[in-house]
Amino acid sequence: MMTHAKEAAYTERPKDPVCGMDVLPQSAADTVSHAGQTYYFCSRGCASKFKSDPHKYVESKPELQHSLAASDVRTCPMHPEVRQKGPGNCPTCGMALEPAMPAAPLTRTEYTCPMHPEIVRDEPGTCPICGMALEPR
Repeated sequence: MMTHAKEAAYTERPKDPVCGMDVLPQSAADTVSHAGQTYYFCSRGCASKFKSDPHKYVESKPELQHSLAASDVRTCPMHPEVRQKGPGNCPTCGMALEPAMPAAPLTRTEYTCPMHPEIVRDEPGTCPICGMALEPR
């Protein structure tokens, strides 16, 4: 049977101040004490970022709090199917959502014959008139 103290240890999940992921203190990859508080990290990479500039992650900056644009869609780096407007945490892993990067526009490459510009194809190949290799345009 679990005691209340052990139960609390299993349910306490502080957030990694760098990525926002929920971290179990007993399985944290690293810990850092700063200004009298212990911070828990999901990875050594997050701990390293924190150590290099702890104030960036622990102090709230009112000037950075601004209204969200209508297109401010966020997603989880570990679960890209999770998408929402505005900041928040992933419901699956607890990691902080990051701005979704818009997909690169798909560009269609056309191939043409340097000697017969009227020959245009969607794929590389040879010109049906002279046999020269088609070049991208």
